[in-house]
This record gives sequence, C-alpha cells and structure tokens, in this order.
Amino acid sequence: MESFEEALRAGADGFETDLRLLADGTAVLFHDDEIGNREIEALTRAELSSYDARVDPVRALARFAGRGTMILEVKRSGWEDVLCTEISGWKDIVVASFDHSIIAELARRRVTFPLGLTISGRIVGLDDYAARLGATWVFPAFRYVDEALVGNLHARGMKVVPWTPDLPKQWKQLRDAGCDGVITNCPAEAVEWRQTSPES
Repeated sequence: MESFEEALRAGADGFETDLRLLADGTAVLFHDDEIGNREIEALTRAELSSYDARVDPVRALARFAGRGTMILEVKRSGWEDVLCTEISGWKDIVVASFDHSIIAELARRRVTFPLGLTISGRIVGLDDYAARLGATWVFPAFRYVDEALVGNLHARGMKVVPWTPDLPKQWKQLRDAGCDGVITNCPAEAVEWRQTSPES
C-alpha cells in the first residue's frame, strides 16, 4: 500500500499489482507463485500469516479507486466470481492477465470494467486476437513493442502500455512508438523524465 501511495504522490497516473486467490477464498495482493516453498494458492489466510510477509487483501485497494488507473493482474483463472464481487463498482480499473481464458470469460460475462491482455512474447495478429477476446488494453513486454504493433492496436481502439522498461532510453523508444504509457519499477524517475523530456 505504501508503494502505491508513493507512486501517486510522485505523479504517476496509477499503478499495477497482482492478485491471487488463497485456498480459503481470500483474494490477496501477491506476485510470486510460492512463499516458503509452498504454492500461494494452496495456503489459507491463517497459514499465510505464519510467514514473514505482509500480504494485503484485494479489498484494501478500494481506497485507491478513482485516484488513478489501477491495473489488476489476475494470476490464475477460476475465481472470476470472487473477483467481480471484490472490485464491483470501483472506478478507473483494468483487469488483465497472462491467462487469456480469464479475459475471455470476463468478456463473456459483459463486465463493466475494461479488460487487458498481458503478454510476454509476440502473438501473430495480436490486434485481431485481442479484439476477439474482448480486450481493450494490451500490456506487452516492452522489448517486443514497435511502432507497427502500436499502430495496429490503436487502429482497433486499444491502449498499449508495455511492462517493465526502467531506463530513459526505453521510455523514449516507447513514447516514440506511440505507447499510451508504461508500467515501470521507477515511477518517480519516469514522471520526472516525462516532465523534462521534450516530445520527439
């Protein structure tokens, strides 16, 4: 929570975080597959509390609704009902996943929040693929982004926000390619760069 507050104070437009569902149905913010050599989804909230890690529930994000764009990356499928219950009514959110079946299922349910595809490599015909699944945002690994990719996605009305460039030369390349933003580990530095670096 503190890192999200700090990013917003620095002038970031929002933040990205990862969501997982514990064995007892508790939705939490957690990135890694495991903690203490155990799969995170195999633990209950009580079991998780025995580890030396702070894990916040997804509902704790409610205080950020409307303060910036929250990109909520769902790590595994199978908890679409819980997800919709947890975030129902929040403003300025995008739900994304590497598991594109989640996005297809949420689109089938006609959820009211935007959907995005997180991608680590290249997908041939990405614009058609994303449109077919119901996504309006695309989050590609930044090294696979070029002007043609961005142009094709923009032509379909989709926003392109690569992850995770952390250097000014990378931010410039992505801005020059037409990206709508970036997910970076260095939000304060990126905001300062955006404010001081002239458009090319």
